[in-house]
Amino acid sequence: MKVPLKTVIKVLSLMIIPLVVYLLSYSVLTLLFILMQNAFPVLKTVEWETFRHTATILSGVIVAYLFFLFILKPVFYIIRWIQLLAQGILREPAVRDHGRNFFFHKCSRFLYKELLMQMQILTDKLKQNEADRRALEKKRRVWLAGITHDLKTPLSYIQGYASMISAGQYGWSNSEFMEFGNKIEEKSRHIKNLIDDLNISFQSEDGKIAVQKTKTEMVEFLRNAVLDIANSPRCAEHIFSFDSNIETFFLEVDTVLVQRALQNILINAVVHNPPETEVAVSVQRKQDTFFIQVSDNGSGMDEETQRNLFESYYRGTPTDHPVEGSGLGMAIAKQFVELHGGSIHLESLAGQGTSIFLELPIQ
Repeated sequence: MKVPLKTVIKVLSLMIIPLVVYLLSYSVLTLLFILMQNAFPVLKTVEWETFRHTATILSGVIVAYLFFLFILKPVFYIIRWIQLLAQGILREPAVRDHGRNFFFHKCSRFLYKELLMQMQILTDKLKQNEADRRALEKKRRVWLAGITHDLKTPLSYIQGYASMISAGQYGWSNSEFMEFGNKIEEKSRHIKNLIDDLNISFQSEDGKIAVQKTKTEMVEFLRNAVLDIANSPRCAEHIFSFDSNIETFFLEVDTVLVQRALQNILINAVVHNPPETEVAVSVQRKQDTFFIQVSDNGSGMDEETQRNLFESYYRGTPTDHPVEGSGLGMAIAKQFVELHGGSIHLESLAGQGTSIFLELPIQ
């Protein structure tokens, strides 16, 4: 039944039912008075006009009571429900009298079925939002603990090497000074990457990241991006490959954002998999989509990690694990891909590796 028709029926019911109730109650009271006159002769002295006024008043009281019970009481019930939600009590108001509650639900809710249904949906949604908020807050606290740990570690290295250099009682050789400097530079770069991840994440949440697209030959661009990661010292123990079934393909993209997204995915494959893991990158065109696949034959992911991989503040590795990461890398990759109107998803089996798929629309 369409909503307008239901509304018409309810309006007509509100007009007709009180009249019917009034007439029925008046008729019943009239019959009752006649029976009482026959049973008690003394009542025959009461004038009919007096009884008629009495019956009219009693019938009005009955109609008013039913109006309160079926019209006003549900309104008060909904108002109380809204007040509880405003106070952060995310539940339907309790009804003390279960017998009356059953009658109330079966009769008066005919008029407010859609409204009460929407109130229940709102309550359930608020409950879910509150649960999600608490889960995110818990995840954020764990993430902050990890970030604090990750910042302290390189800072302690920098402080230690700086103290060694500044100590006058040691005669360090030039090669040792070079080694200390390289370590300080490496740890400083790690701190900078963590800060950059935080900055990018906050900018993305505020919608401040501007996409500056240029026409780019994607095959060679991605090949070089993979080669750059493969040649970095932290990836020396992993095996990288690149494959494309097309020789050249031009696409309007922000090369900085796309390269950063791909780097984050590749680094994630490196830091969460053992040495000698094979990481394969392939590109191809599928109808109106430029398709990038990053696959590895490493450890794979459990279901929880798969659900949360692209969420901010999720760290798939415990904070005491020697992994240098912000927990934002995959979330940032997802944000950058979506800024291009694309999508990202994954397939993974524990112990059998992971495949991550990036799809960029062809304009």
